[in-house]
Amino acid sequence: MADGSIVQYLPQQAGDDGHRCGYCGKSSGSVTNGMWTFQLTCQDYQDLIDRGWRRSGQYCYKFKMSKTCCPAYTIKCDASLFKATKSQKKVMKTMSKYLTQPEKSADKGGAQQTMLKPAALDEKPSSQRSLAKPVPPPKGAGADPSKPACLKAKVLRQQRKQERRAAQTEQSASAKPTPVATAGSPSDGSKSIEDFMVDSFPGQVPMHRLKLRLVESNPKDPEFKATQSKSFALYKKYQERIHHDPPGKCTVKGWKDFLVTSPLIHERTSAGPEQGYGSFHQQYYLDDELIAVGVIDILPHCVSSVYVYYDPDLPHLSLGTYTALREILITRQLSVRTPALHYYYMGFYIQSCQKMKYKGNYAPSFLVCPETYAWVPIEECRPKLDVTAYSRLDTNGECRGEDIDESMGKVSIFIGRGQVLPYEVFGGLTKHKHDNVVREYVTLAGKAAENMMLILQT
Repeated sequence: MADGSIVQYLPQQAGDDGHRCGYCGKSSGSVTNGMWTFQLTCQDYQDLIDRGWRRSGQYCYKFKMSKTCCPAYTIKCDASLFKATKSQKKVMKTMSKYLTQPEKSADKGGAQQTMLKPAALDEKPSSQRSLAKPVPPPKGAGADPSKPACLKAKVLRQQRKQERRAAQTEQSASAKPTPVATAGSPSDGSKSIEDFMVDSFPGQVPMHRLKLRLVESNPKDPEFKATQSKSFALYKKYQERIHHDPPGKCTVKGWKDFLVTSPLIHERTSAGPEQGYGSFHQQYYLDDELIAVGVIDILPHCVSSVYVYYDPDLPHLSLGTYTALREILITRQLSVRTPALHYYYMGFYIQSCQKMKYKGNYAPSFLVCPETYAWVPIEECRPKLDVTAYSRLDTNGECRGEDIDESMGKVSIFIGRGQVLPYEVFGGLTKHKHDNVVREYVTLAGKAAENMMLILQT
């Protein structure tokens, strides 16, 4: 098989008015273009998602934005400039506390005790203490000297903050921080995402151990095969509990077709990420138990989130949000070695759909204009999308002026038995009967169309 991309464009058939929309529920409101991808270079897929395409397994689709009921805009976050919101910081703090601090226990009165103060060095042994109870002072005579001073909550918070700073100072002096700081702190002096992602402190035995393992999404890979059964079991549990799939719907074949089999060609370059470009499963282990899996594509300019599934029995850890934040951190780490790779793609943003609208909370975010394919800050897009679901987001730019006829001639047509012809030759041999299909394909795929080998439907 050739080393480049091989695809089969699937033009919409006459009378096909669309299919059921997974966002608003309309029976035939969702209208898309599609192509089956036998294999794709990572650069070609990068070019496709920058024009609004997205993959589900080996099938790639792009919404017909002016016709579909819920126009979906590709959204990306600049991970190098990421600033967490208050709620996102809370999720990271909750996980860090769960990993590093002992759980609080309640006393008889309902108050929570976090730690006991050590006895003073000159304190007498218990056998030499008076058994008589100290007599409290009369009312209005002041504080009871037999009881410790009552500290305000603000003072207690300041003490805990000082203790954490002392631990971090010791950490930087004696050991490598966990995780490794990557893109640095924001220029305004606020905390970066690395400051909140604390898995353990040096010299401390963590209360819980979080371990991340990145494995290639390849059924033949030994490391992937070793974790396959656990990963599928977690996926099945997630789908049935969170999305209410009937028990018989989740099958190993369906899981593999959706999230394991990938058309992306695994590539390694000297300047690229150490693990290379391609499709991966980011596995999260808590105390050696698999609790979450993030399916991602690592591409020349981004980490693209494909899907995530997690253990629904751990709602207090907000694993859906936490894994997204962790993938932003991974993007920042990859950008140290590969500076061009500093965006985090989150799939589609739909203003009218609450379960898709939240993606705009990862700042700074940008949406791709469906007409000029320029990236526009989401703050400029929201007012337009509040008025109408479909909008040209980029009002300053011009539509990309690709020479469609010239690009059509350069498209490589696979004609069987390993033979390939440029369309400028193949079109003449077939009396140009495929012109409309090839023109539509080039218009939708852009410059990637010139690089990919096209199989025409017969």
